[in-house]
Amino acid sequence: MSEKIAVIGDAALATGFRLAGISNVFVVEKGAQFEKKLTEILDDSSYGIVIANELYLAGIDWKLRKRVDTIAHPVVITVADISGKSEGAEDINALIKKALGFDVSKK
Repeated sequence: MSEKIAVIGDAALATGFRLAGISNVFVVEKGAQFEKKLTEILDDSSYGIVIANELYLAGIDWKLRKRVDTIAHPVVITVADISGKSEGAEDINALIKKALGFDVSKK
């Protein structure tokens, strides 16, 4: 069984990933609507990767933030919006290490 990829964020983020061929794309507003959709996706075991708008994720409730920071599955990856990367974002290597339990970039 292959796991699905979900993209959640603003319209600009959604458009880019739809053009890349990802079908599970959810356009939501920042705040409660984003938190609700993120929780639904995290509760759905068919998703393996969640790509989220970085600025939306930065503003979520602390309980949901703790959940995102401590889970290994699905992997939550943040993508900067057009304003650029925020200082608190994790890089992709750190996310993969968290998910797999080891650093795949080390030889």
